[in-house]
Amino acid sequence: MNILQYGMQHVRRAAVLALSTFAHNKPNLIKGLLPELLPLLYDQTVVKQELIRTVDLGPFKHVVDDGLELRKAAFECVDTLLDSCLDQLNPSSFIVPYLKSGLDDHYDVKMPCHLILSKLADKCPSAVLAVLDSLVDPLQKTINFKPKIDAVKQEVDRNEDMIRSALRAIVSLNRISGGDCSLKFKNLLSEISKSPSLRDKYYSTRNE
Repeated sequence: MNILQYGMQHVRRAAVLALSTFAHNKPNLIKGLLPELLPLLYDQTVVKQELIRTVDLGPFKHVVDDGLELRKAAFECVDTLLDSCLDQLNPSSFIVPYLKSGLDDHYDVKMPCHLILSKLADKCPSAVLAVLDSLVDPLQKTINFKPKIDAVKQEVDRNEDMIRSALRAIVSLNRISGGDCSLKFKNLLSEISKSPSLRDKYYSTRNE
């Protein structure tokens, strides 16, 4: 536990990966520890400004986020725990602020967060429904994001993958009974239906 609090980020990432392995293979060994471990795990999903640095590459400046891999591993660990230790988790304390923040993070973090949101919509719909309004903005931002005009094919393809990933989460949210109580979510669905590109992707995703 001390490692998750005080270790270097690569050590904390190794601890998170070990926790994921136990959660997948031997969940009974960690269930009793989860009340103490979960707050520490959730803290690893938060963007740490002190781990973000700018590297000067001559005429260019490149931003390096040394905490990215740790955040990604932490969310993937939560995803595993949802499958093996759901009865030990309190989804409400995780969705806001942690999952909400992850939905607005880097591509590598958003992807597992979309999967987590889909699972929560299926397994804990009431917890998701209670905060549905607050989840709309990051999803809307993701599906409307446009790469730069000079973006390379890899960047364009990654963005398309991210849009489809977000749309899968939106499809799952739309299956929740009572989801139409959220005006913001209804407006998001309306926006998707009015965009030929998004509408086609949405229905394609729904039929997967």
